[in-house]
Amino acid sequence: MDEFLADLRELDETQERVEAVSDGMLRVQRLGDTLKAQEMIESWIQALRASGFQSERVAFLYVANHVLQKTLFGDLEAQKTPVFVELLSQHLEEAVALVCNSPMDRQNVTRLLELWHEKKVFTDTKVLKMWRCTGEELPEFLKDVDRDTEIKQGENMDKDIDKEELPSNEDAGTELHHVLPMKLNSHSANPVLDVLKKIDHHKTAVRFLDQKIRQRHQFLMQDSVMRYQTAADLVADRATASSQIKARAEDCLRLVKVRNKLIHEMADLKTQLSEAIANMIDYEEEAATKIEQKLEQCDEIDLGLMDLTDHQKKFSEEWSQARFVSMERRKQREKIQRQKDEEIARLHHEAIAESAMHAMNLEADINFNSTSELQSLSKEFKDRPQEKDAKVDNENELVWNPIRKELVPLRSLNVDWEDWRDH
Repeated sequence: MDEFLADLRELDETQERVEAVSDGMLRVQRLGDTLKAQEMIESWIQALRASGFQSERVAFLYVANHVLQKTLFGDLEAQKTPVFVELLSQHLEEAVALVCNSPMDRQNVTRLLELWHEKKVFTDTKVLKMWRCTGEELPEFLKDVDRDTEIKQGENMDKDIDKEELPSNEDAGTELHHVLPMKLNSHSANPVLDVLKKIDHHKTAVRFLDQKIRQRHQFLMQDSVMRYQTAADLVADRATASSQIKARAEDCLRLVKVRNKLIHEMADLKTQLSEAIANMIDYEEEAATKIEQKLEQCDEIDLGLMDLTDHQKKFSEEWSQARFVSMERRKQREKIQRQKDEEIARLHHEAIAESAMHAMNLEADINFNSTSELQSLSKEFKDRPQEKDAKVDNENELVWNPIRKELVPLRSLNVDWEDWRDH
């Protein structure tokens, strides 16, 4: 986990960093460790919330995309336990809202959403919710889905309220989470903007609950008052059960209680907003104080320079003498440096000359050895023809043939001897 957190802190848009974080998630997914997977997702969304506006937030969505692609279209082991698909889908709407800070980021996010739509990673309804968090206009493939969603919502409102489960105090936030725009629930790095988003969320929730109360409980709020003037009228009505009216009244009161709770929380949010503004003002004042201190230091430096100028004007002879001494020291340093450079150049030339002489000596030795070898070879070649001539002379040597009783060449004598032997 420590390695994963370290990779998460160093996350940027490069492929190496994105794969480092996503591979850590995939390893946990292959092991099937749900608790560790939840911890990783919480760390992922917390790091995204804590990141600044200027940071590369879109890299967090690249990590989610890499994990989803490997899980749904990668190896079979990951498909058996798609832990991160469900965990990521719970936070993707908030992640999209946090990432869409600039036109370039929104363009990258919309490309990812189009890819998820093409590969059927999520349903069109889920993609529609995430697209609304970008603030961009709906594309053509989501406009039909948007119309179908509105039609279904209208049909659900027209149904009998007895078939619907109204939210309790604890479950109201869950229902609002699916109905209200997700960008109002998203967090911001700026504390003032964060509180303002919460206030907008509560306002939207209150308006939503008022609309629900008017639409779902119109019968209880209007028709019942007109039909039942006294308790006897209620007892005499056999068509409507008293338990049904009681349930409707309790549901109405539950919605009113949730709405009132949100209204009371608005006061706390206003207090938080005041504190956040005060903290921001204190921070700005502290920053301004630091700037003033820096400016004062600059003023002190300027005053010191002014005093130095006055001193120079007042003691001009001493300054002239000091300037002359300084120039002499500089000339002496330059002279010493020039001598060092000349000495280095002389040693360099001597080294080059010595190297050249050594090379010439080596070349002369090589040439001398080559000449000696050539002379020895030529001498051998000269000696070989002499031996041949001597051999020829030996072959042409005259000897006394006792049979012929005359001088004949040695070669012919040998031939005659061979003929006689054969005979």
